[in-house]
Amino acid sequence: MKIVGHVSGSELFKGFDTVRKIIELDIGVELQLTSKILDSFTLKEYGKLRKLAQTKPITVHAPFLDLNPGATDRYVLEATRKRFEETLIAAKVLEAEVIVFHTGFHPAKIYPIYDTWLKTAIETFKYIAERSSCKIALENVFDEVPDHLERLLKELPENVGVCIDIGHLNLFSEKPVEFWIEKFKDRIFEFHIHDNNGKKDEHAVIGNGTFDFDTFFKLLEKIPNSYIFNLENKRPEDVEESLRRILDD
Repeated sequence: MKIVGHVSGSELFKGFDTVRKIIELDIGVELQLTSKILDSFTLKEYGKLRKLAQTKPITVHAPFLDLNPGATDRYVLEATRKRFEETLIAAKVLEAEVIVFHTGFHPAKIYPIYDTWLKTAIETFKYIAERSSCKIALENVFDEVPDHLERLLKELPENVGVCIDIGHLNLFSEKPVEFWIEKFKDRIFEFHIHDNNGKKDEHAVIGNGTFDFDTFFKLLEKIPNSYIFNLENKRPEDVEESLRRILDD
């Protein structure tokens, strides 16, 4: 298991101070590459970030706002694929180990066009996987069940796995965490670790919400430990506290 700490796109755009604070915790970083970052940063900036992290792991979170890899609107789909291609270039310079992507699934929006969305999303992620220099992890967001990710993975190459976001599970999943872990145990590339009250996506320090971390950590003993833990809190101070609580356990 490797541990990284989250750095938001808004913090990254301000400069590298937050990245430094995370690195000083002796862990790696997950960099959120928003569209604004992709429009503003040159390859030189990504090279500086790679140097700043030294030998520590870097993972990347691809942009997702306004995007959908299974979009029916061809302009939205073109924009999505272009942003994903730009993310691949940045990730290569960063020597990222994993890129996390949202699938675009939302029950209210996608169920009426499910088959079309699924087919197009599979095509998008096949295209990305063929061109990626690192692993691809598809994240659960509004998923009530693991079925949608499972259908995607069934059609995608082995360098595509899942990122299980436990905060999102606590909010939206109809199935317990053990069901998700058992379903994807051989293709879990990353976990997003944060807590909430079951009502709002707070990205709180672990233990400050209602998620059952005791059960979760016991479940991890039963699967390969090649995954990455991303402490997806909003502030470096919260990342530090989450890290302390993990190490204490």
